[in-house]
Amino acid sequence: MTVPLTPAQERARELEALNRVRRRVAAIGFVAIIGHGVIALPVVAHHLVADGRTSDAVVLLVLTVFVTTVAVVVTRLILGRAPITPLWALVPVAVPLLAAWWIWG
Repeated sequence: MTVPLTPAQERARELEALNRVRRRVAAIGFVAIIGHGVIALPVVAHHLVADGRTSDAVVLLVLTVFVTTVAVVVTRLILGRAPITPLWALVPVAVPLLAAWWIWG
């Protein structure tokens, strides 16, 4: 048999659930906005390589590492998680590597 919750306990649970939803919505919004930059930098790098500006494209891929790192850290902070973990630390490296493979592969 479960013990019924007091009104204060029920309100605390509802507020906790509401805050979880707020954090998730904020994280989705942030990822949607910064994701454009994460995707746009390799696309622009691809066009720069087509124009023969390879060194500029490499700079944009390095910037992709920075922007992706900011995206991962801030998103995890919004969600109330540790800013970076070993698994999530691979994402900022994987994105430009995949972009380089797409550009020069």
